[in-house]
Amino acid sequence: MEKLKLSFLQSELNRVSEWIQFSDKKSAFLSVYYSGIFFGIITYKENVISSILSFKSWYLCLYNLLILLTIGLFIVGIFYLISSVFPRLKNPNTDKSLFYFKSIAKLKLIDYFSEIEKLTEEDTKKQIAEQIHINSIIAEQKMNNVINSTKCLLALIIFIFTILIV
Repeated sequence: MEKLKLSFLQSELNRVSEWIQFSDKKSAFLSVYYSGIFFGIITYKENVISSILSFKSWYLCLYNLLILLTIGLFIVGIFYLISSVFPRLKNPNTDKSLFYFKSIAKLKLIDYFSEIEKLTEEDTKKQIAEQIHINSIIAEQKMNNVINSTKCLLALIIFIFTILIV
């Protein structure tokens, strides 16, 4: 750890934090599409109901299956989207980090100033490296949820087009 420069660790922490912001932007982008689909479903519910009433036999079963799969994909996609917005934020390594916002928030301001004054350069490097690791875990969780939500959205769009064609 001694060979690593403090400036490198700080820039790496900023880079990982930017990945978190990037995943948040993707989540906001996805939420627009999910909102559009939700309002589209509400708008076309009368057409869906009339189609259900007009279909007979296996067409009705196929149509109902497509609707159920569409609703299921919508719910799963929204679940992943919400999970990407609200990741599990926990520092499993320590309760005393001067670079993790939840640990800092537990301290009184005067105690925080006191702890910062005592911090050596080597301890600073270790705590920043620990924060890089924590932020990387958070970024990975958020990006995985964004990817899963995107997959659900793409499948959802395919099912909606299939329902419109049938």
